[in-house]
Amino acid sequence: MSQAKQTAEKVEYNGSDNLAIMSHAVNYNGGLYKWVSRDIRPGEAVLDFGAGNGEYANRFPLGSVDAAEIDPDLLPLIKQPVYTDISQLNKKYDLIYTINVLEHIEHHGDIVKELFDKLKPGGRIKVFVPARQEIFSNMDEHVGHYRRYDKKLVRQILEDAGFRVTDCRYYDFAGYFISLVYKWMGKDGRITKDSVIFYDRVIFPVSRLFDKLTTGHVIGKNVIAEAVRPK
Repeated sequence: MSQAKQTAEKVEYNGSDNLAIMSHAVNYNGGLYKWVSRDIRPGEAVLDFGAGNGEYANRFPLGSVDAAEIDPDLLPLIKQPVYTDISQLNKKYDLIYTINVLEHIEHHGDIVKELFDKLKPGGRIKVFVPARQEIFSNMDEHVGHYRRYDKKLVRQILEDAGFRVTDCRYYDFAGYFISLVYKWMGKDGRITKDSVIFYDRVIFPVSRLFDKLTTGHVIGKNVIAEAVRPK
């Protein structure tokens, strides 16, 4: 998303690079797609807000979801109908999901209110963002993050927009501690294909087990939330 902060480092390593490497995280991406798609009913209108390289939107049948993305380098990778300005969208949606997007937007509360207006009464929103400001690191800076979140902040921006929050919890228990070590080590913010594959295949499945054991109420690398626009 172009709302991301522009830094000198981002010229060398940016969100597009990060998305390309993260495409190798098959367990991570598959789990998020399952979460997004699990309760979609036939014929429902769905919007992927901040679709990136189409990692999730492209998994749906062609034409069954709309995508919103404004990075010109990523637009050709999205196979669904794509819009660069959500004000162009005249339809209302049953579901809007946004994965690792709001942290790139300075005035995130204003955007969430716009998304509220794009939902039908009774429509749902699903939000996934990086968690815990204390693990904000060079990687966040490199890809243009304004912030990391906690459950309270996610709930606040959703409720301020008019949503009724139905679920809000932490996600990826082990990822929090690995990110904390990553920050302490002063890494330059880059991730590699090999490190992503190792984490995804070896650590992430164990991390998700801890998420289940703690019910997402203790800690995690991300916040995952769902909310409804009241009828």
